[in-house]
Amino acid sequence: MEVHHHPEVEKKGFKEYILEGLMIFLAVLMGFIAENIRESITEHKRTAEFAQSYYESIKKDTAQLHAAILFSKHKLAACDSSAAMLHLPVGKQNDTVLYREGQIPTNVYPFHPSSGSYEQIKSSGSLRFFKQKMANLMNEYELQSKEVENRDDIDLKFITDKYIPFSIHMINIEVGYDLRFGSKITHELYFTDRSVATTREWINYIMIAKLLRMRSMQEYNKLLEVSGRVLSELKSEYNLENE
Repeated sequence: MEVHHHPEVEKKGFKEYILEGLMIFLAVLMGFIAENIRESITEHKRTAEFAQSYYESIKKDTAQLHAAILFSKHKLAACDSSAAMLHLPVGKQNDTVLYREGQIPTNVYPFHPSSGSYEQIKSSGSLRFFKQKMANLMNEYELQSKEVENRDDIDLKFITDKYIPFSIHMINIEVGYDLRFGSKITHELYFTDRSVATTREWINYIMIAKLLRMRSMQEYNKLLEVSGRVLSELKSEYNLENE
């Protein structure tokens, strides 16, 4: 009868178990570190791309703000000149100038911020990858943008609900179109009411339009100040080039 003997298994010492365990731990740790490094590189690249996109958005907003301020200055000047004309006796008023300058206050130039990049940064959860100072500036810019939009909405509502309806009943709008596009006046120029009471009412409309535009300009300038700090921080942090 053949007897089978079990092969002898070499028993490992305690130190060998410790060494194997340590090797497994190091392998897992190195894999974890490598994955973290890979994710960090990906996040840094993604954040830099978002920073570039946001930088371009703020630059567009800045250009739009400068245009809005230029428009506002033109409108304020027209408010002053048309009000000054209305303060003159009717016989001394220049109706052509009054038509031209008096209708400019009905114009609007609402500011619409380029918020797409910021919304994408927030919705993707990438805001956490920006330094706290940059995140704070983004939030400050967002809040001030809303202040600008709120002021412009108030301005627009007054113009559309109050000033334009008054103008429709006060003057011949066709002449306004002639003057607006620089063509020769081809329509009858007339005012439906030249009474003192109506003139005073018109001056009041002009002054309200002026005050609303001045308030909008204040918010424009505040937003420009914030945008300057945002652009400076982005250029410094992400080495963005001046254009």
